[in-house]
Amino acid sequence: MNTFKNKRVFECLLIFVFILVIYFKNFSGDYSTNIFEGYYSYWVLIISTITNFLHINVGDILYFITFPLVFYYLSKSKTRRFFLYRLFLTIIFIYSWFYLSWGFNYGKLPIVRTIDYKYNINELSETTDFYIDKINTNHIKLLLDESEKLVIQSSFEEIVNECKKSFEKLDYENFNIKKLKVNKSYFSKVLSYMGFSGYINPFTIEANINSKIPIISFPSTISHEIAHQIGYASENEANYIGILSNQISSNLEINYSGNLIALQYLLSELYYVNKNLYSEKIKKIRKGILKNIEEKREFSKKYKNPFEDVFKKIYDFYLKNNNQSQGIKSYGLVVNLLIYDYQSKIKDPESPST
Repeated sequence: MNTFKNKRVFECLLIFVFILVIYFKNFSGDYSTNIFEGYYSYWVLIISTITNFLHINVGDILYFITFPLVFYYLSKSKTRRFFLYRLFLTIIFIYSWFYLSWGFNYGKLPIVRTIDYKYNINELSETTDFYIDKINTNHIKLLLDESEKLVIQSSFEEIVNECKKSFEKLDYENFNIKKLKVNKSYFSKVLSYMGFSGYINPFTIEANINSKIPIISFPSTISHEIAHQIGYASENEANYIGILSNQISSNLEINYSGNLIALQYLLSELYYVNKNLYSEKIKKIRKGILKNIEEKREFSKKYKNPFEDVFKKIYDFYLKNNNQSQGIKSYGLVVNLLIYDYQSKIKDPESPST
């Protein structure tokens, strides 16, 4: 009898929490975000301490065992009505945990309001030239041969540590950056076919990196996911913070990886708006750098499959339902931030980065 009573109390509490999550998510975004930010850094510290102690990729294992457990739980339903009730409880439990653990970060105000920032072609061209100069300089310092691509020699763990050091320089004092958990994903091959370089597990706040991607992409991908861990849910902002952290690293290979991904986004935008100007910019880039870009393209081609578009459409829908109106195109909006940042520095060279 007590077991039944406790079960009912838990179910009522779960429904109450779900109602609160819906209320704060949809009715009072700014207020709910302020409440969430108040405890999020403490939650990250607690959950990261647990996941680090276990020395395994907790989030990936959690995903792996969740489906059979849910299937078993639902299969025990004796009637269709009871099945639907249990399905409802399962959905609201996952939904509530998602938002209470990490999802409320989607409600944060943007770093700067650049979504409607209308840059002109000259500003795009100038910013692209700036990044071409930066990465050419990186490449010269790292490699004597103009046509040699960079191959990072550091281990995954060493790259993670270097990326964390950069974030410590950015002074996110509310977070213990060293404790953040960054893993190689157990599902790396699956992620490759889905077209993803990594992801943050919103339930365990672990950053999971696709170990199959070219090593040159490790620093920028790791830093992107760390940005998610410290509360930047927006994809363009996670890209920007990741690039910024790579740029201030004392490690030249980390600098190179961040500048490379920034340049790729800028070149992609330039190709879209002015192919002739794009062709001119390509001629200014050292051949070894172009080989690194081609290395990334070859990786994408290798795992290209008909289902990748399906996965990305699902993810696009997910992003649009979490305050990112541009969906999967949000990744490319980092161009707005890069141009805005560069133009701000031109107008006021002593101003801090955005």
